[in-house]
Amino acid sequence: MALRLEDIERLHIGLLAVATALALATAWVSAWSVLLGGAVMGANFWLMRQLSRRLLAPGRGRRPGVVVGLLLAKFSLFMGLLGLLFWRAPIDPLGFGVGATMLLVACVAAALRQPLRTA
Repeated sequence: MALRLEDIERLHIGLLAVATALALATAWVSAWSVLLGGAVMGANFWLMRQLSRRLLAPGRGRRPGVVVGLLLAKFSLFMGLLGLLFWRAPIDPLGFGVGATMLLVACVAAALRQPLRTA
């Protein structure tokens, strides 16, 4: 069974919901910042999946230059928006980091759930 990116996305949403609920219950970090960090990473993961799907798609319409341009635009837009958001909005950096880390946890957990392949 191959690792599917959709499984990672679903696991990420579940982990983010649990982390946000824990942040609400304990008030250790801002729940809004946890949710925002997870949403930013989830959106970034989804956009990267769409870009890689276009780049690796066989057949017509495969233009790596356009995909690289889209990737640079996406990166610049995300960095600009995050910089503006941190500058203007009262975001808890620790909470944002916790939310952003949930994607990494989802990737590792999804990979560990896969059976080992023997050569």
